[in-house]
Amino acid sequence: MINLYKPQMYYKDIYHINYNLLKKKKIKYLIFDLDNTIADCKTNKPSKEMITLFKKLQKDGFTTYIMSNAFKKRVNTFANYLNTKYYYLSLKPLKITFKRLINENNLKIQEIAMIGDEIYTDIKGANKIGILSILVDRLTKHDYFLTKISRIRENNLFKKTNIIKRGEYYE
Repeated sequence: MINLYKPQMYYKDIYHINYNLLKKKKIKYLIFDLDNTIADCKTNKPSKEMITLFKKLQKDGFTTYIMSNAFKKRVNTFANYLNTKYYYLSLKPLKITFKRLINENNLKIQEIAMIGDEIYTDIKGANKIGILSILVDRLTKHDYFLTKISRIRENNLFKKTNIIKRGEYYE
């Protein structure tokens, strides 16, 4: 049960991820969470740095996706700037949208990584479906109301289990 919440990799943020290592692991598809992974939930469009990162990843052969529990308008805006497909109101950690993304795009589970800042949605969802789970620290302390509740649960999980230690990054 606890393994559902343990990320297989942990990095400071998406800019510190070892994408060359992911290529060596034969990862071709990167699914990014939006809020507090790509951008602060108060930000309305990606930074130039973010746009540059996505262009580089796509140039390097990765196919990128955004999968978010946010509404369509918000996710669509980021996806358009980042030239990527997207899935909104995804109901993470449920398997339904993961399966939809995999089936619609004819992907192989072993070639996918999910990158996100939340244990109870991003990491649990990835682990349930069997794809590589990568945790990043959240960008800011700004969260939506439901996410704040999830953060309390997450902090309690960290204290009780030591599944990760904040700031002790690993591949």
